Amino acid sequence: MTSPTDLARRRHYGSFYRISPVPGASGRPFVTVLGNCQAESLRLLLDSSGLVDSFRIPPVHEFTAEDVDLLREVLARTDVLVTQPVRPDYRDLPVGTAQLMELLPAGARTVTYPVLRWDGLMPYLAIVRDPADPSRNPPVVPYHDLRILVAASRGLDRPLDPCASAAALRAAAELSVGQLRSRETHHGTVVISDVLETSPQWHTINHPDNATLAVLAQRVLDEIIPGGTVTAPADREMLGGLSAPLDPGAAGALGVDVTGRELWRAGGTPLDPGELVARQLEFYRLHPGLVAAGLRRHAERLELLGLGR
Repeated sequence: MTSPTDLARRRHYGSFYRISPVPGASGRPFVTVLGNCQAESLRLLLDSSGLVDSFRIPPVHEFTAEDVDLLREVLARTDVLVTQPVRPDYRDLPVGTAQLMELLPAGARTVTYPVLRWDGLMPYLAIVRDPADPSRNPPVVPYHDLRILVAASRGLDRPLDPCASAAALRAAAELSVGQLRSRETHHGTVVISDVLETSPQWHTINHPDNATLAVLAQRVLDEIIPGGTVTAPADREMLGGLSAPLDPGAAGALGVDVTGRELWRAGGTPLDPGELVARQLEFYRLHPGLVAAGLRRHAERLELLGLGR
């Protein structure tokens, strides 16, 4: 029996689940956009050009075996697959980039875009996967604050208050740019790392602002059909439902004005910083393996920011 939540999800992805019409033959290339949280925004921007057809597909981290079967049918009619790099047998399903390319019809093309992350203005925020459960997120917001993480590793009851120099904060920002550039080179993706060098003000470290997404979409569109133009919505930020504080020290080091970004906000409503700290500290006490994984993964940044000692 289908639950109300599952039914709502199926309606949201109606064309994918065959409960809403799918685009008919139009003479325009049919594009399948695959990835995680950034994919749907990229698809909407490509669609805004009026030069391609597409429909909404669930993010790859939510895929089920049923979704893989449905995706096979979508790929069979796809002219251009636009995808972030996905490793083979991701989450034990055959949805790796190379695996999906094998399902494309003869003559179809693939354009790969990188997973976008930028922490130059949020130098203490991080994504950490728990080795015991990669889908596990901390409470309040699904991001880790390295000042809280390191405090938990030392048995402290409050976040650390590091005094990173402007040079260190610039180096941390350069590290973030370099990591994206490395992913672009390794996977042969569309290039977007140059935009990070302008210090864009994203909503979170993996939720870019419309301006960054529009540059990415334009470059992808240029790979598909040169000469078209994408248009970002003027009335909303596509990935702006949750916004993180921007660090004033990092902003000063990078020459950016970040007025009005002092607190976490969900749907525009500020979140209680004290509650966030208390709940995440307790969360880390219950999951020491995750803490250790975070310290290993972000060791270079921790050292730069004076948190590695």
